[in-house]
Amino acid sequence: MTVRTLSLGRRATVATAVVCSALVGGGVAYAATAQPAIRTTTPRHADQVTNIDVLRQQIRNYYGDPLGTGTFAPDGNYALEAESVARAGQRWLDARRHAGTRGSGATKAIVLDVDDTSLTTWNYEVASNWAYNPATNGQFVTEQRFPATPGMVAMATHAAQEGYAVFFLTGRPTSQEAATLGNLTADGVGVDAGFPAPTTLPDGEDGLFTKPDVAAYPDYLKQACATDPGGKCTTIHYKAATRAHIESLGYDIVANFGDQYSDLVGGYADRTFKVPNPNYYLP
Repeated sequence: MTVRTLSLGRRATVATAVVCSALVGGGVAYAATAQPAIRTTTPRHADQVTNIDVLRQQIRNYYGDPLGTGTFAPDGNYALEAESVARAGQRWLDARRHAGTRGSGATKAIVLDVDDTSLTTWNYEVASNWAYNPATNGQFVTEQRFPATPGMVAMATHAAQEGYAVFFLTGRPTSQEAATLGNLTADGVGVDAGFPAPTTLPDGEDGLFTKPDVAAYPDYLKQACATDPGGKCTTIHYKAATRAHIESLGYDIVANFGDQYSDLVGGYADRTFKVPNPNYYLP
């Protein structure tokens, strides 16, 4: 089984999940010189790997969409699990509301990833049969077709009402910022998810961070990613450096929400919350 990476550094297909599901005893560690983005073990027998068509159907069932219509069920297992993460986040934020912050006079804040953390891309996964393509995905983005992830609007709205700054941090390119903001909040185009508007930072930056081209990197990304190939930030370096930048402007990130581990590692958050996503993997 080959792990196929789509748009290197962007995401891997559902085939990744097949391989990751095969972490079985007796496997031999993959030891080729060129290492894949996802480290796992090599099954010895085919029955140690979930058939990819069976896996796709299992994922449809998990989303409460067994016929693959592209609409997840509000009472399906995915929605219930996502809502449980949002509730856990809100409990944490409520508990920390009156606690001290890291740094004198810091403003409490939350950071949310966008795809499959704030907005759910299930309709695109079904339409593309889990085969990511920048052009077709971009059409879904610009048409603002993604619904809110269950529970996350209520959590973010409650946080804003309690005085938390709200920031969004996504790997989407800067060219998609306007459409992303419209989809997240409300602009009358496509889906208006209803999130609170992102907080404007003291230096005038808006609180929706999209990933710029390398030539347009701000100094904090240039420094953090100087040793990355071509100076282009990995997901981990991009997101960690941006969180560090936010905190340098007088914020304490009390909670960081993401569907990928690369959204969550690298520090600069008091606590992280992993939103479920069995569809792809971003290293």
